[in-house]
Amino acid sequence: MAAKKDSEKASSPSVFDHSDILTSKPGSSYINKKNIIFACIALTVLFIFGVCLYYYIQYHHEQNLLKNPLFASEMQQETIVKNVSKLTQVPQGETPTIAKISDITKLNNQPFFQNAKNGDFVLIYTKEKEAILYDPVSNKVLRVGPILVPSPTGGIPQAALGASTANLPVSMAIYNGTTIAGLAKKTEAQVTKAMKNVTVLTEANASKQDYKKTIVIDLKGNNAAAVAQIASVLHGTVGSLPSGEVKPVNVDILVILGGPTQPTVTP
Repeated sequence: MAAKKDSEKASSPSVFDHSDILTSKPGSSYINKKNIIFACIALTVLFIFGVCLYYYIQYHHEQNLLKNPLFASEMQQETIVKNVSKLTQVPQGETPTIAKISDITKLNNQPFFQNAKNGDFVLIYTKEKEAILYDPVSNKVLRVGPILVPSPTGGIPQAALGASTANLPVSMAIYNGTTIAGLAKKTEAQVTKAMKNVTVLTEANASKQDYKKTIVIDLKGNNAAAVAQIASVLHGTVGSLPSGEVKPVNVDILVILGGPTQPTVTP
């Protein structure tokens, strides 16, 4: 009887069947969660570090550029040269050194930088000994001039002393101060043929038709070289706006034709 009871106990399933017991170690679920949290934190830290490193590098790059006249990167150079070449003729076969003005107060004593401001670029062609001042905001060439004295500090060469604006684009008005009909139109054709950078925007009769000589007037006061060249071409003189004449708007230079005959235009 006792043997039968023992047999029943042995054959009956145990309430604590070992097959139902998990084989993982105690606390493993907690460890897995902890690892996931740690990995997320690590990835977040790495991401933040990467972003900070990027901005750190960018910051120091900008600071290095600001220490001296800013030297443009290769990509900036290509863009700047391309833009400038659309506005004026640039030396061929030479890659310029491009400097960005960071402190215009240090250049105030140089006439070349008279109209410059911080942020403008100077394209320096050392072989051709030529410098071009460019305003990227308004996309205008402000001045062109020869480099006379190399800068001893490696900064912007002193191009100011020989500054020239004769080959910059200029707009012009022509007043006929004679009784010769069509003289302004004929003079326009001859001048624009001799000087490719001149665009005539206005033609009109002067307030009087008895001018004895041709007068070339710098209306804005910053085109002295171009005015001198036009006066030479027309065998005229550089002067100021005569009393009684109306100042044309939106032009750089005014030419008042004078003399009993048409000015001789230099070929």
